[in-house]
Amino acid sequence: MNDIVLKNEFLSYPESLLEAWKLGDYSMLTHSNASDYIKEILTFKAKTRIGRRFFGEAYIASKIEMNEGWYNSFKWLTADKWISGHRLEPKFEKPFHKAIMKHIGPDIIKRLQKNTINFYNRHKEKFMDRGRYKKPVAPDLWVIDKEGGFKFIESKLPGDTIKPHQIAGLALIVKYLRVSVPVSVSIMNLYPENFDPVNLFSEFYSLA
Repeated sequence: MNDIVLKNEFLSYPESLLEAWKLGDYSMLTHSNASDYIKEILTFKAKTRIGRRFFGEAYIASKIEMNEGWYNSFKWLTADKWISGHRLEPKFEKPFHKAIMKHIGPDIIKRLQKNTINFYNRHKEKFMDRGRYKKPVAPDLWVIDKEGGFKFIESKLPGDTIKPHQIAGLALIVKYLRVSVPVSVSIMNLYPENFDPVNLFSEFYSLA
């Protein structure tokens, strides 16, 4: 069992890649060493929501060495179907379910869900967002690196704000995901290459 730390990290990207992505050029991802699952799901989603959406996740995935990797917007920290395997759509949900059962296991998922739901019920009022309660969610990317360690990564582009239910999901993984391999949990803040790092850190940390 390993101690897990929640990290705040920064990664620059070429603005030309973002512009290409917005125009429907996904070669930055498809020509990378990202997993086939990540390539397929992110290009599928990007084609349905044209613009900068999913660029951050794709850029991070293109830069990480991985043996396996998944993008997910699934509610596997709270929803029963991620334990039972029932009512999962075949294209993306079933492969993801197979992965969490194989690499994490049903007992650990059950315990993680129990703790997540208990935490949510105790602090529900803090998870109101635009008139809706939002339960804690896992981050955008889950990667298994070349040494077998887990990396959970939440991607944020300039102007994005991490929400309470996202922070809670990260923190609950830090506290309750207990597996035999190393685990890292990160918020990855992306910024354009030509942006002054001094201004970036001053803005992020509200420095004078």
